Amino acid sequence: MALAFSNRSLSSSLPSFRRKPESSSFYRFCSFVFAGIAVSLIPLSCSFPRPNPLIEGLKLKDFEQEGPLTVYNRTNLFDYMDGEAEAYLPFGFSLLYVSVFRHEKTDSRSVLEIYDMRTPEGAGGILKKYSSEGGSRFPGIGDSAWVDKGIVLFGQAKYFVRIFPDPSPENEVRPTAQEMLDLAREIAAAM
Repeated sequence: MALAFSNRSLSSSLPSFRRKPESSSFYRFCSFVFAGIAVSLIPLSCSFPRPNPLIEGLKLKDFEQEGPLTVYNRTNLFDYMDGEAEAYLPFGFSLLYVSVFRHEKTDSRSVLEIYDMRTPEGAGGILKKYSSEGGSRFPGIGDSAWVDKGIVLFGQAKYFVRIFPDPSPENEVRPTAQEMLDLAREIAAAM
């Protein structure tokens, strides 16, 4: 009984407002406005993915890709490089693209490794780690390049790139340092 009394006194103290019915033209106007906004936002939300020149195949002047491109991620990077993979993970490693390129004139083959490090800082960090040993800086390739006997390293934007002679027994002709530098220049221009 006390509950019923309190409900009655509460409801009687609140004023009652009569709601004005909206016209159908107002509803139609609102639906047209919302439909117009939705239609105008569709083109903004849809975009084509940017092409990845690494996946589509690099078009280089003096070099031809030999065999397939192999892609590694954080999970299977250890399948490609046992023991060395831990060096890349703290710098933001995302993907590794590996392919072999043959010089069209000399038939020498070089391994090309392109590491997607997500940020320029990650690419610069891993380049600094490897270039702290012997060798010398080499201007004019990417953001920063380093050359040592038999290896060329450079960073460009979020990528860290390593180029070295193909170690497989099928590689009868080893690339010269100049050929690997030429490959590095072409890769940097294509990225």
